[in-house]
Amino acid sequence: MKGQNFLINGRIADWIVERADIKSEDIILEIGSGKGILTKRLLKKARVIAIEKDKELCKYLEAVFENYIKAEKLKLLCKDALKINFPYFNKVVSNIPYYISSPLIFKILKYDFSVAILMLQKEFGERLCAMKGSKKYGRLSVMMRFYGDARIIKYVKKENFRPVPEVDSCIVEIKKDERFCGEPEKIEEIVRKIFSQRRKKIKNILGDVPHGDKRAEELTNEEICDIVMHYARLFN
Repeated sequence: MKGQNFLINGRIADWIVERADIKSEDIILEIGSGKGILTKRLLKKARVIAIEKDKELCKYLEAVFENYIKAEKLKLLCKDALKINFPYFNKVVSNIPYYISSPLIFKILKYDFSVAILMLQKEFGERLCAMKGSKKYGRLSVMMRFYGDARIIKYVKKENFRPVPEVDSCIVEIKKDERFCGEPEKIEEIVRKIFSQRRKKIKNILGDVPHGDKRAEELTNEEICDIVMHYARLFN
């Protein structure tokens, strides 16, 4: 159960599911199902793909939701979410393990879906959703903007979990709306490079490029696109 703090407040679970605006035809991806507080509510609305790495929790979920599994309304995958390809889904509703938040979110974002409602550690959620000018604006928030829009829709106190974590949480809504101006890998490479030296001017990191007198935290995504396209013209 490494890294998992289980939500115990049913009212918050109800709020999350209601916010996802689930229709009967939806297929919901839930990662880190834990003891099933969200799974139970999601299954009342639509089909669910639940992923849980912990073997003991998987046995528990298999027993609790046996009828849903037999009816093929629940597909339970006892796997590491970072190591498998996801079956088709169109919405994501998860209280994801906080220790894998970053790689897991960016894996999810590579899939085609409409909306994700995710419970995240407060600090991580604020960095993911940060806007230019914020102290928390950085590589994470910049890359998020290329995939779509993310915003915090609710803060959740740590007392709503067991075991009680050291930090509060937040619920983030992500809507996919890709705005890539080149290969995602090339954009990610440039964003990583400039934010690893965020106090330097761009020209001192990348040389003669557009917006070279600015620093990483001063760039908009459109200006980062100018830099990416400049590189593309140089090497094509």
